[in-house]
Order: sequence, then structure tokens, then C-alpha cells
Amino acid sequence: MKIEFINPLALLLLLLIPVSLYVARHSLATLSRARARASVAARIIILLLVVLALAGLRVRTTTRDIALFFLVDVSASVASGEQEQVIAFINREVERAAPSDYIGVIAFGREASVELAPTRKEVLGDWRLSEISSNPPKDYTDIASALRLAAALVPESAVGRLVLISDGNENLESASAEARLLQAQGIEVHTRPLQTESREESKGEVSVRSLTAPQMLAEGEAFDLQVTVDSTRDTEASLRIFRNDSLVAERQVQLAASGENVFLVPQRNEQKGFYTYRAEVEALQADGFVQNNSREAFALVEGRPKTLYVYGDPQPSAAISRVLSEGNFAADLRPVAAAPTTLAGFQDYDLVVFDNVPATLLTSGQMKMVQAYVRDLGGGFVMIGGDKSFGPGGYYKTPVEETLPVSLDVRQKKHFPSLAIVLVIDRSGSMSGEKMELALEAAYATVEYLSERDSVGVVAFDSTAAPAVALTRVEDKQAIRRQVKNIQAGGGTNMYPGLQMAYEWLLASDAQLKHVIVLSDGQSEDGDFAGIARAMRSADMTLSAVAVGEDADGTLMEMLASGGGGRFYEATSPDSLPRIFTREAFLASRDTIIEEPFVPRLVRPSQATGGIDWSSAPPLAGYVGTAERDSLKSPAIVSLVSHKDDPVYAVWQYGLGRASAFTSDAKGRWATGWMNWPGFGQFWTQALRDTLRREGANDLSPRVEIDAGRGHVTVEAISPDGSFKNNLRLRAHVVAPDFSTTDLTLDQTAAGRYEGSFPAVMRGAYLVTVSEEGGQAAPTTGSVNSYSPEFAITGEDADLLSRLSEATGGRVIAGSAEAAEGPGLFERNATRTEPREIWQALLLAALLLFPLDVGIRRLNITRDQVNQARQWVESKLRRPSAPAIQVEELPEMAQLKAARARVRLGESGPVGAEQATARASERPVKVSPDKPRTINPAAPPEVEARESSPLASRLLDARKKKQT
Repeated sequence: MKIEFINPLALLLLLLIPVSLYVARHSLATLSRARARASVAARIIILLLVVLALAGLRVRTTTRDIALFFLVDVSASVASGEQEQVIAFINREVERAAPSDYIGVIAFGREASVELAPTRKEVLGDWRLSEISSNPPKDYTDIASALRLAAALVPESAVGRLVLISDGNENLESASAEARLLQAQGIEVHTRPLQTESREESKGEVSVRSLTAPQMLAEGEAFDLQVTVDSTRDTEASLRIFRNDSLVAERQVQLAASGENVFLVPQRNEQKGFYTYRAEVEALQADGFVQNNSREAFALVEGRPKTLYVYGDPQPSAAISRVLSEGNFAADLRPVAAAPTTLAGFQDYDLVVFDNVPATLLTSGQMKMVQAYVRDLGGGFVMIGGDKSFGPGGYYKTPVEETLPVSLDVRQKKHFPSLAIVLVIDRSGSMSGEKMELALEAAYATVEYLSERDSVGVVAFDSTAAPAVALTRVEDKQAIRRQVKNIQAGGGTNMYPGLQMAYEWLLASDAQLKHVIVLSDGQSEDGDFAGIARAMRSADMTLSAVAVGEDADGTLMEMLASGGGGRFYEATSPDSLPRIFTREAFLASRDTIIEEPFVPRLVRPSQATGGIDWSSAPPLAGYVGTAERDSLKSPAIVSLVSHKDDPVYAVWQYGLGRASAFTSDAKGRWATGWMNWPGFGQFWTQALRDTLRREGANDLSPRVEIDAGRGHVTVEAISPDGSFKNNLRLRAHVVAPDFSTTDLTLDQTAAGRYEGSFPAVMRGAYLVTVSEEGGQAAPTTGSVNSYSPEFAITGEDADLLSRLSEATGGRVIAGSAEAAEGPGLFERNATRTEPREIWQALLLAALLLFPLDVGIRRLNITRDQVNQARQWVESKLRRPSAPAIQVEELPEMAQLKAARARVRLGESGPVGAEQATARASERPVKVSPDKPRTINPAAPPEVEARESSPLASRLLDARKKKQT
């Protein structure tokens, strides 16, 4: 047994013992010496117990029990046929455990998961492992996390021992570093190698190991793409090269199992841009993994500014097209359906222009890409107005609105008329799941847009209609949201009762504007739909209809929208529902599109408005209503305003990039007078160049590489004269494939070299922008995590497994036969001390002694009081006597009592003796009939006593002797 302290510093409190002795000399002076000593002893013992408890006193006992953990690799690289052998191996070893041993099983891939918590064998009984039910992510192998988890689960009352069953191909963290910690804890790691999937003889495997492209190029510069392909067999394959998802090269190649297969593909890019290259290989024979058949790389070509112009109308604006051409912009004109679908696709441009593009035709992912492109990658973004742009376009509460320098929350303006909206939502069984969730989200978005002057109601229908939210003022948005959340899908589809209920609600409303939005994904039962649509229109109501999915009755929904004076939407994806509803809310308010002639007024100069005579500007015929952002929180510059002081042109710095908004249009509807005005071309050229991505710092050359789940950023900082730039404060802004961001501070590692790393486990492109504090940013670069190293063609890493075993004192188990013949995994060749906490007992003893100390000092108890208390206790504890039994007194006993009385009273004098004799003679004495006896009252006491019995004679002799 060993004694130890958790907090030895607390033992310094023992210095209070001499202090307590000093204090006791004065405070206990009035007590007797015995009481004072007892009180001092009690105080010292109490103080000692408390100090030992605070110091964490505990004792350690030795144990030989084993806690054996099986760590099973279930990652994708492990051959699928190995699992049955692994389970048999575990069950065989578990049978050898002693009842007091612990058994645990952990399955691991990218993460570690507990399959069986450490449990004693006596509790498990006849338990056998039948399958590995845990399902951690399998795209990586993190041996270190599995070792760490197992070590943390080892009970303190057992010796830890781990069995690592893996192919050893780790690609996250470092198991060797973790092994050093296990060695310090006395935990052995035994290893059992597994075969890898890619090297399984029954399967062939082909993979693209790498794709290399120059990261910085000039316009028209020729270069070679280098593709390296691995194969486990000699085979023929097709090699394809894609640039920005377009096929640019294809060839048949012969792959060899031995050596590297390296292919060079010549390329040339004539325009500036951020190009994504992808190499794909397809084997003619069987291939195990398809995840490793492609690799991607980036190439940045410098040159003229490149602009993406996306238009939402059937044709692009001829006036803006002319400005782009005359302003020397390398423009790419696309309809909204052809907008980029990846962040790298947007990064290919220095400027992105949305001209009257509705949000309903964009995915939520594309809007996040626009935000990340500006905020995180330093791109430029311009939104041009129209009847399908800004709020009427459905951008309210979207990532694009956050990017704009104007606010779309315009319902708070008091000059807007009051609005009542009723949402009629299908809740039939076919709406369950994602459709229902997005429909409710659309209802939330509509409520968020409305002001306190407005009213909202929600009708949910299936076979019947029911009010989910009765038509009410939008005063408590949270309460309305809770009511909407209670809508559950189920039942048939009967739309007419829902429309009838909405019509009746709006008839009773005093709102200035009244609008109904009906949503359904199926075929409704019959009803007078044409009549209800006409009735709504006659009552100055409008009705819009949204058909969700292919099963919706598009003909009926379109007829409702046409008859009700609203709009019809075919939502092929439920993802667009929130944007459709908010667009409808904006359009229903009517005043969001203001078609009144006005001359823009310059209120604050900007780069776009400089050098233009705004007093000669012709009028614009209309614009989209927006609002200024909070000037205290936003650096937005509003340069031009309307006759109602609404923003017409605004610009701001948003993150690393810039964004601007022009709320009128650039075509014949509102800007007819402007298109022939000389200031039109100058304004738009200056506005586009002001928003354009800034040129990067040419003295910073960043490079990004991804390996083993980590991205590594390296920057070479070299001045134009060739000297190194040292002591810079560089930061790297990383955008992950899910648009999350990470900011790194780069450390200088050599002359002119700066480095940093970030996690890169997700598959996809990681874009990195490096900037100097207070200076310009370098051109954006990046790297692509095409597939995890888990899917690479590799064999088992037996060296790593043997190093782990050797470092921790374990052994390599080559197979089941050796496991049976070699030393058992439960061999008790090690011990461990088990700590037992006793501070609780020490505190309890101190608490029990404290009343004793108080009693010694406060209570003065005499010896007689102690004796009385003892007698009282004894009397309570004594067993009660039996009832008295009347027994005839024998003559001898009577004579003895009389003699004793005379002896006692005789010592007091003659009078007393006479009285005693008289009392004795008066006492009735019963004589036994068997032996009658006569007592002589005149006889002396001694004679009478001796005559009465020999015992009395002896008592008298003893008394006389004592008196002598």
C-alpha cells in the first residue's frame, strides 16, 4: 500500500497546529487541566483530518486485472473479407479472460466509436461479438484518435492493454506520437495487420495519383498538364482532361502495374481567368474504387479583367453589352440558367453582374457562392434592378441581400399601404418531409418581411381546411411562427375549402392590399375554382399559385393565378419555395416597384459618379424600392437617391471584395432616356471598374497543398529587385467546400518564406487568399481535395504497426495460429496501483469530532453526574425482573434475619437491641411442618445465629475479626 497526496501544497496548512496551541493557552485557561488537554487534542485531530482531506490523501493498492481493448479498423481501405476473421479472433481471445478482467471493443475510421464499453468478463458471461455495428466515417483512418479514446477508457483498477487490428494506413494525425504517451502510462499496444482493399488479389485498382498544373500563367502561355496514374495490373484505360467542366482532351493509355504511369497533356489559355482542370481515368477492366479515378488542379491566368454578365431577361441589355466591349472588359454573357454552380466557377471572374436576375432561378448554394466570392475571395459584384431584382426578385433574407450595400427591409416605411396576406398551404400526405419543412420555412420568411401594420393568416388543407393561424396583425412574429410549426402533413387534397376560408378572411379585413398565395403538390378534389378566383379579383384581392413537383396540377394552378390576377410558379425544387413566397410578398405590397419619373440626385460623390454633370441627367422612369443600411454599422456609400430619398446607386467594401447596387434598370423600361445620354457610358464604366476585383500584390507568391487531411499554405515574399521580404504580417483566408472560412496567421519559417496549415478533410476545392496587414491581397489560389488518401493504391503499413508495438512493449500478432501459441493477451506480467480516495472519510471523522470538542469546552460534568448517568443507563439496559412469587419462609432463614437485625442494632445500644428483639419476636415465622423448631427469644444473638445455621456462624466470626 502506498500513500499519496493529490494536492501536497495543502499540507502547509499544518502550520496552523502551533497557532491553535498558542490560542488554546488563553482561550482554555478557565478549564481544568484534564478538560483543556482533551479539548486541545480534539482540535489538533480535527485540524489534521481537514488538512489531510484538503491535500487529497489517498492510498494505492496493487491490481493485476487486465483491461483489454480491441481497436478494429473499419475504414474503406481495409479489405471487406477480413471482418469475419477479426470477429473470430476477438471471440477466441475473450474466452481466455479471467472473470475480473475488462473487455472493450472500439471501431474506428475517420473517428473512433465505442462498440463495447469496458465491461468485466463475469458480467459479460457468454457474450460473443457477432458483427461490428458501429459505423464511423470511413473516408480516413485516424489510428491516433482510437488509441487516445481507448487509453481514456481504461479503468483505474486494471492494467491497460490494447490490440490494434488495422492495415496501418493512417492518414490523420500521428499514431507514433500517441504511442509515446501510452508508453508513459504503461499501456501495451499489440498489433494485428489486415490486408488492404486495393491490394486484394480478386480486384484490380486504377487511380489518378496526381495532377500538376502551373498555378500562375500569362494569357496565351502554353504549358503541360502532368497526370500520374497508378494501377495494380497491366491494363488499358481512357484518360480524359476537363477544363471548367468542359472536355478538352481524351486519349487511350496503357497502364503498367510496375513503375509510374506519367502522361503530359499540352494546354493553352487565351483569356485571363481562374481555371479548374480535372483528370479522369477509366479502366477497361474491373476497378475497386471509383472515388480515386479523378484529380483536380487550379491554374490562374493573368490578363485583362474578366467579367461575368448574367441576365434574367430573354436578352441581355444592349447598352451594358456595349459598355463592356468599349471598356475593354473581357466579358462572358450568360443567361441565369448558365450561371456557375461552383465557387471556383465564380472565382474565374474579376466581376460578376446580375441584371434583373430573379432569386427563384438560383439555388441557395449559388447565392452562398456569390457571398463567399465577394466576402472571402475579394471578387466584385453588381446588381442591376428590374421587376425581378432585389426584393421583388425574392432576395429578401438571402446571402445575396447580405452582400448588397442596400437593405431590402422596406415594409417598415410608414408611407407603404397596409397589406393582408393569407397563405393556403397543402398539408396532404405527399407533402411530408422536405416539402413540408420548406413550405413552413417559406411561411416564416413571409412573416418576417411583414410589418406591424400588416396582417397574415395561414390555412392548412388536406381533405378539409383548418386555420393554422387566424388572420391577425403581425405583432408577435414568434407566436405566429410557433403556430405555423404545428402544421403536420397527412390526408388527401381538397384545395377549394382552403381558398374559400382565405376569401372570407380577407373580405372581413380592412387592409389596403389583399393577397392570397396557394401552394399544392398534387391533384385536388373538384370545386368551383374559377368562381373563387373571379370572386377574389372582384373584391380587389390577388391570387398567386405555386405548383410543387411533377405531380402537381399545373393546369389548375395556372388557371387560378390567371383568374386571380396573380402569378403562377412551377417549383421543380422545394428549395425555391422561401424565395417565391418572399417575392410574392414584395410584389403584393406594390409600392416596392415605383414607376414614377424622377431625376437621380447626387448626395455623396463616389468613384462611379465622378466627372459627370448630374444636373443634365435625364429622368429615369422607375426603380425598385430599397432602404439604406444602418449608417452606424455599415460603411455603405449611397451616392444617388430618388425623389423619395430611396437609394438608386450605392457601393461598399464587403469583406475582401466590393459590391454595388443600381436600383433602376439599364434597358428600355426605365432607362430609355439614359441610354442615349453621354453620361451613361461613363457612369457604368466607372461603376464597373470601381467594383472590379483589385489587382493582387505581385510580390507575394502563395502555394497551397493538401495532404493527410491538412492543407498547407506556403508564401514566398520577394521584392521586385529580388530581395527577400522579412518580418511581414501575413494572413491567409481559407474558404472550404461548404463555404465555411478559416483565418490563419502565417509564421515566417525562412528568409522570405511564410507558412501555415488548416484542416482539409472535406472533399472539394479550398480557395485561399493571402494578404498583408494594411496591404494588398495576393491573387487567390487554392487546392482541391479530390479524394481521401484512404482510396489510394497502397498496401498495409506493417512498419508502422511494428513500431507501435515495439515502442509500447507489445508484439505483432501475425495470425490466429500465432495468437494461440504465443503469450496470452491476458498474461499477468504487469501490475497497476489503484488509487482509493479517503478524503471523504477524513472529513466525516472531523465532523463527528467537532461536537466532542464543543462539548468538552462548554459542558462541566462532575464525576457524580457521570456515575448517575451511568446508573441510569444501566437501569434502562437492565432486563426487567420477573413477577414476585410468594414462597413460605423457612425457619432457618427467619432465624438468620432476626440474628442479623439484633447484631446491627446491638451495636447501637441496649435500647436498640431490645427493639430489634421485640420486632423479631413479633414477626410471624412459619415453621416447616416437616421440621418444627422453637426459637428462644432470650438467647444471645451470637448463640441464636450459630444455632440457626452454620453460615450465620461464619458471618459473625468474620465480622468480629474485622472489628478486631
